Amino acid sequence: MPLKKSTGNMYSFITHTWNPVRGKCGYKCHYCYVSKWGKEIPLHIDEKEMKIDLGSGNFIFICSGCDLFHPDVPDHWISSVIFKTGEHPENDYLWHTKNPGRIVEKHKWYGFDEHDVVCATIESNIPWPGISLAPQPFDRVEAMKHIKGRKMITVEPVMEFDVMTFSEMLISCEPEQVNIGADSGRFALPEPSRVKLENLIELLALHTKVHRKTSLKRLLPEHDLYGRDCE
Repeated sequence: MPLKKSTGNMYSFITHTWNPVRGKCGYKCHYCYVSKWGKEIPLHIDEKEMKIDLGSGNFIFICSGCDLFHPDVPDHWISSVIFKTGEHPENDYLWHTKNPGRIVEKHKWYGFDEHDVVCATIESNIPWPGISLAPQPFDRVEAMKHIKGRKMITVEPVMEFDVMTFSEMLISCEPEQVNIGADSGRFALPEPSRVKLENLIELLALHTKVHRKTSLKRLLPEHDLYGRDCE
C-alpha cells in the first residue's frame, strides 16, 4: 500500500497523509468532516498502514482523520507510530492535535526533533459551548507555550474571536507559522467579520508566517494570497 498523497482542503505544504490510527474521536466536534460523512468506526491501530514505506523527502500529516493524542489512544500506539517515523528521518512530520497537554506530559518520552512539527488547532479564544469536547482554547495555548521545538497553530474553522486577546494568545505560543481556514463544511458556526480577520492576520504577520488556507476565500476573497505564506 503506497503512502497517500495530500488532496482536498489540506495544507498546500503537506505532501502526504498517513493514518496509522483510525476511528471514532471522543471530542465530537460539531464541524467534524469524518462524522459528517458517516465513516466513524471503533478506534484502532491500522496494521496495514503501519507497514507502509514512508519514503524520504516528504512532509507527512500524521493521523489526518483523528487525534493521535486524544486520551482514548493508548500510549503504546503513539509510541509505535513515533518509532515508525524515526525509521524515516529524511521526512518532516506534522503532529496535529487539540490536546497538546498530553505532548507536554510525555515530551521527553516522545522524543520529537527538528523534523517534527507539533500543531494545535485553536479555533478562537472564546470557548463556544456545544462545539467540541476538546480542551478549552486557553488550555491548548498554555500547553503549546511549554512545548519546545517546531510549532504551528491552525485556526480552522475560524470562529468569532476577540482580535487583541486571540492574537496575543497565538503569538505567545511562538509558532513558526499560523494556518487560518474557514468552515468548509458549512456547519453554521459563529464566524468573524472580514475586518476582524484582516486585523488578526496583520497582527500575527508581525511575529510569524500566516498561511491562508483556500477555504478562507469565502470570508476573505483575495484570490492570489491563498496557499502562500504572508509575513
